[in-house]
Parts: sequence; C-alpha cells; structure tokens
Amino acid sequence: MRKIVAGFAASVDGYIEGLKGEYDWIIIDEKIDFAEELKRFDTFLFGRRSYEAALKMYGGPQEGITNYVFSTTLQEAEKGFVLVRDDVKAKMESLKEREGKDIALFGGANLLASFLDLRLVDEIAISFIPVLLGAGKPMVDVLKQKVWLSFLNSKRYGNGTLRVNYAVNYDPT
Repeated sequence: MRKIVAGFAASVDGYIEGLKGEYDWIIIDEKIDFAEELKRFDTFLFGRRSYEAALKMYGGPQEGITNYVFSTTLQEAEKGFVLVRDDVKAKMESLKEREGKDIALFGGANLLASFLDLRLVDEIAISFIPVLLGAGKPMVDVLKQKVWLSFLNSKRYGNGTLRVNYAVNYDPT
C-alpha cells in the first residue's frame, strides 16, 4: 500500500511560517538533492494556500505528477489539479490502495491536522532549520487527538538543518 508522507520545513521551535507568512528564514543547504528525494512520489497533495503558492512558484503542475488540491472554498482548480471538496477519507484511502509510488502531502497546518485526524498520514518528514522564530504558524493546527511518532532516520546537513523522518502511530503502543 502507498504511504502518505507529510513533508515540512520548520523552525526548531516548530513554526512553518513567520508572523507575516514569510519563509525567508528557510535556508536550503546545497547538498540537499530535491530531485532525488522527489523520485519517491508520483502524487502531490496541497491545501488551498499551498496550491496557490505552488502556482505562483511553478506556474502549474509538475509533469508526471498527479496533483490534488483540498479546499471547501475553491470552485475549481487549474488544469492538472484535481479539486477535492468532500469525502476526503474515502478518496484518499482509495488512492493509497492504487498502484503507484508514495504520496507527498505539501498542504499546510490545517491540511496536516485534518489528515492526521482522519488517520491518513503514514510518515512525517521534518527539515528543522536552525532558527528560532518565537511566533508564527505552527507546523500542525489543532488536533482532535494525540499522534505518536516513531523515529525512522535522520540526516544532518552542513548548514545545521536536521531532517528527521518519523512513522506516524495513532496509538501509543
């Protein structure tokens, strides 16, 4: 079965955006091979704001990737994106059962919380950037339940970024 993997860059104190929505504190180490890391995935999941940011950054979907955007406010999505407005759990469970590579969740704090509450996320990959913001948008919005994580692996980069991968466990046992 395919896995849904949530990937985030976060400050050491757990924020994914600064107070004004800024990302200028995310310093990318040149040794991170994003192309290699993305080979694991053939499907991307976006919340509305992440979708809008991706459109500005890339102009459209990446070739060879199936893209879903989750929103209750959008009426339609750009060509190359599938808009999901309801039945999220059933649609994602069906998607996970299909043949293919793993699925990357790039949404924001709200989408991550929703997917965790629906018990859909299998793994979380966090790149901790060596900065303390003190305030901003937390990595995950309000959860209905605790979510336990089990360490899988980590990698340290020369600029001090620490990437940590965790398996998601919905029960502490």
